[in-house]
Amino acid sequence: MFSLLSFFENRSHSAMTQFYQHADTNSAKWTSIAINKKMIADSVLTKELDLLTNSDVFSLKMAEKSDGINHQLWQNQHSVCKIKTDRNSDLLLKFNQLIDKLIEAEISHFQSVLNSPKENPNYTPSEISEGEKALEWMRVSFKVLENAVIESITNTDYLFQILLFLGSNPKTSTHEIRVVAFNLDIKFEMRENGLLRVKIYNDKDGAFGSNKQASLEGDYKFRNREMLDELTKLISVLSPGIKC
Repeated sequence: MFSLLSFFENRSHSAMTQFYQHADTNSAKWTSIAINKKMIADSVLTKELDLLTNSDVFSLKMAEKSDGINHQLWQNQHSVCKIKTDRNSDLLLKFNQLIDKLIEAEISHFQSVLNSPKENPNYTPSEISEGEKALEWMRVSFKVLENAVIESITNTDYLFQILLFLGSNPKTSTHEIRVVAFNLDIKFEMRENGLLRVKIYNDKDGAFGSNKQASLEGDYKFRNREMLDELTKLISVLSPGIKC
């Protein structure tokens, strides 16, 4: 007997598959990812992906529940489909693959700019001092954050909640990687002159956004590749919590 429910499920699965095929790194311009606990009733974890491409804005919301994962997809604010899957669904693999590709593409962009030959590789004493101090600050602060992230992913008593932004910011047209996790709000910008602009807020003594003075801020050309390495390591620690 023909199953109307099965028909709609198959159509929704096809729509989700088409989204993953369309939302590749060639068309993606700006990505935001939000991971929250219990944002939807009875959900264990909610994952929200907003993707700006050359021609569309996609929004995907996934709510993990005890009996499966609910997916809702919008295109240009119009509902495309809703589908519920189990944890063995190929759609979860496609989600993970897309996240990996988006992150790798943006980090590769930063690396290609930072590794390009410079006309004047000389650094002033001030640039060397500022770069060394900034790198050491990141190493210490990011290590503390990484330990907290690992604990929150592996221990159900802790809250895993992050925001991640990647790509060419539609407001500034500047390539940007921004991570908001626990007490740190970290933003790396790739400037047209090849400098790495870093701005980091530390809200350890208050709520998110309470600290109006950046704990670390500057445009760096000395040790900037090592700074990007530190951010890359942090994102790799966050990755298991982002993916399904």
